[in-house]
Amino acid sequence: MKQEKELEKYVIKEFSKKDEQRLYRERTLHEGLWESEKIMFRKYYKTGSSILDIGCGAGRTTIGLKKMGYKVWGIDLTPAMIKTAKQIAREKELKIPYEAGNATDLKFHNESFDNALFSFNGLCQIPGYERRQKALNEIYRVIKPEGYFIFTTHDRNLIGKYTLFWAWQAIKMYLLRPLGTDVKEIDWGDRFFKRKSRGIVQRGYIHIPSRKEVKEMIANAGFKLVYYAKRSEISKKDNKLDSGDCTFWVCRK
Repeated sequence: MKQEKELEKYVIKEFSKKDEQRLYRERTLHEGLWESEKIMFRKYYKTGSSILDIGCGAGRTTIGLKKMGYKVWGIDLTPAMIKTAKQIAREKELKIPYEAGNATDLKFHNESFDNALFSFNGLCQIPGYERRQKALNEIYRVIKPEGYFIFTTHDRNLIGKYTLFWAWQAIKMYLLRPLGTDVKEIDWGDRFFKRKSRGIVQRGYIHIPSRKEVKEMIANAGFKLVYYAKRSEISKKDNKLDSGDCTFWVCRK
């Protein structure tokens, strides 16, 4: 548990950096909702229903949902993100409730929302399998019966351009760690990354699960898996996005 807490602090630190705030502000103001998100939201969220937007960042999806006519609440683990989201809402004269919050311990009563969303791969930035499962359990608790929960993940493909990366991770976790080597990854599928987006170098942590793992967690939380598909399969327009393809998961309570 100590390692998970330390990694959580690392995630907050990375997302609190000024460059990261600037990047998320830019995405909120100029990118808005993906076409695939619009399609999924219209299909599964009833117009006018309430939605808890978890991992809302600077408000890209929160503002988009608000403009589509939903009653939306935004929460994020990083206080600096919430500060930026509130600033943007004031600038746009939008009344959106934002607050800092941890998905593993939601401060809402049972069945408080019609639906929930975990913005772009946010679930996978929670360190530790048990804590990701706890987040799913909490989300199940706070949405109403028949409500929908939508989230996205990257898929862990062992064959392809990352084959050597996963092979080295297997060596570290299953050979070097038992020998006493300090390995910062917690679970098989953890990845520490460095990438350049819009001129900004981003560093962070993400867990990349297998589809089997995601299905198992969904079932353990009590959700029914309704639909899943690659973003590129939902909308070809999103192929131009620089965030890489991801899988949409739609669950129903």
